[in-house]
Parts: sequence; structure tokens; C-alpha cells
Amino acid sequence: METDQLKLSTKWQGDFVFEAAGQGGHTLRMDAHQGVGNDQGLLPMQALLGSLAGCVGMDVVMILRARMKDVRSIEIVTEGDKRRNPPKEFLAITVTFIVEGDIDADKVWHAIEVSGEKYCPVAHSLKADVAYKLVLNGKEAGAK
Repeated sequence: METDQLKLSTKWQGDFVFEAAGQGGHTLRMDAHQGVGNDQGLLPMQALLGSLAGCVGMDVVMILRARMKDVRSIEIVTEGDKRRNPPKEFLAITVTFIVEGDIDADKVWHAIEVSGEKYCPVAHSLKADVAYKLVLNGKEAGAK
């Protein structure tokens, strides 16, 4: 299996604020909810839902590219049901497409299904193995 690597740098900004910066210089600010943090950015789990919506949404636009002139708007609402106890992972995610325009529902459904089943790497990454490494004071201090 061939692989490509994507890299993102996320830096601590103080308190519970972290800012992720992509290779193009675009940033995403995350913070803990009010009471723990200062509500200065998205919760990381909200960012994950947004990443899923953006990924599937881009695929849908690409698949419907020839019909996009008939689409006035697309809104994607992502809702995740989380476990109440740690690790509080998503148990179920619902992605709702709200589309306005003169387009057949079957065509939109096809695009959504193809994205989820074949193309959207975010959806498929929700099942990925995660490994952790530690570099402490410039020296690798192990991996798990």
C-alpha cells in the first residue's frame, strides 16, 4: 500500500488554547469549553466534526461539479453522540446535508454515499490506528 504523509503543527498558546497551523499558513484555534478554558476556539471534537463535514462536502461538490450551477446553497450539520465517560469518543455521527436548488435528490444521495464509502479520508480516518511519540528537551523519549 502506497502512503502519503500530511503534517500539521499544533502549538500551545497558554492556558488550554492550542493553535494548529497547516503548510499553507492557515490556522485553527482550539480551546476547552467555558469553565475549564476560556472558549477562545473550537473544541477539538467540534473541529473533528467540521473536518468530516468539509471533507464530505468537498467530495459532493466535486462529484456534482457539472450540476453545481443548479445548487443555490449547501449547509452541512454534523452531530456527534459522545460517550459520557472517558475517553468520551464519538459513538455515532450524523451528517445532515441541507441543500437548496434544482437538483435531483438521487444525484445528491449518490454523491454523499460515494464520498462516505470511497473518497472521504476523514471518514475513513476515524478508524485509524493512532501512535504516540515523545520528544522531551530535543531528545526522543519513546513511542507507544
